[in-house]
Amino acid sequence: MKKVLILGASGFLGGHLEYRLKAEGCYVVSVARKPPPFRKSVANEYNILDLTNTADFHHHFFRHSFDYGYQLAGEVGGLGYIGIGAHDAAILTNSVKININTLEAIRKTQACDRIFFASSQCVYPDRFEIDPFAAERIPLAVHNAAHRECDASFDTFAFGQEKLFSEKLYDAYARNYGLNVRIGRLGNTYGPYCTWDGEKAKAPAAICRKVAQAGYGQPIELWGDGQTRRSFTYVDDVIEGMLRLIASDYNHPVNIANHETVKITELLETVCSVAGKVLGHVRTDGPLGVNSRGSDNTLCKKVLGWEPTTTLWHGISKTYPWIKQQALQKVSA
Repeated sequence: MKKVLILGASGFLGGHLEYRLKAEGCYVVSVARKPPPFRKSVANEYNILDLTNTADFHHHFFRHSFDYGYQLAGEVGGLGYIGIGAHDAAILTNSVKININTLEAIRKTQACDRIFFASSQCVYPDRFEIDPFAAERIPLAVHNAAHRECDASFDTFAFGQEKLFSEKLYDAYARNYGLNVRIGRLGNTYGPYCTWDGEKAKAPAAICRKVAQAGYGQPIELWGDGQTRRSFTYVDDVIEGMLRLIASDYNHPVNIANHETVKITELLETVCSVAGKVLGHVRTDGPLGVNSRGSDNTLCKKVLGWEPTTTLWHGISKTYPWIKQQALQKVSA
């Protein structure tokens, strides 16, 4: 029986990973700063700890020897949280503290054979808006910007800067101290049990909520003109990619994201199709992020023999009913 550690287990990915690992017969030790918000943990042990606090953090490494560890914890959210600048200090300091604590604990105890770090495709710059030199390095048309792993740049916003810096930390600990590291650059992930309301909700969940709450024919608000393009990846595909990568022998960053990009207006149309509603939209001010971000999965397919396969329609058809239920319960509460 494999013994596996999940850091950030109360989060969206952490909860799904718990259920998958338990189904595969693993002994799961979870660590988070709070209980899971939407469904009960199935971990063998669930520890509520402050991962930014070294003393709190280290003690479970001295009680266990793990086959695999997954570092999913950090300050995360949708553009309403990471894209407005108001939380940059917390994003940069808290996430880096967690990663330093993780690496130091493993270095000192040698209690984890392999560690997976959940990075993000936010390490890829916008070709024009943020990085004026990106057009020289990224030859693809902006409306189909499928980023390769070599396209990462610090010329992004704070969330992406922290992720790329932490990638470098993991790489340095691997080279200098012999840690066995895996790095997955995850795309914009959605599915049941995700954050669906408030500033941390990502676009698929936020639009599902707005559609669920809208009356028939009522327009919903979209930030900007809805023409920015994104890649959206269903959570089961992300979990599958994480499991494949940590089991592989590859120790450099790998994209784990859907290669298909869609406009935000197309995302809205998909949600409306699943909901059986016909809704318009109106423009409102809000953070827009980059013009386009897609995933070049050439390396993913080579290293993992696989890439995400769930279509947006099928993923939304599994996600929308759960978010609709949550939204209706909130209204009736």
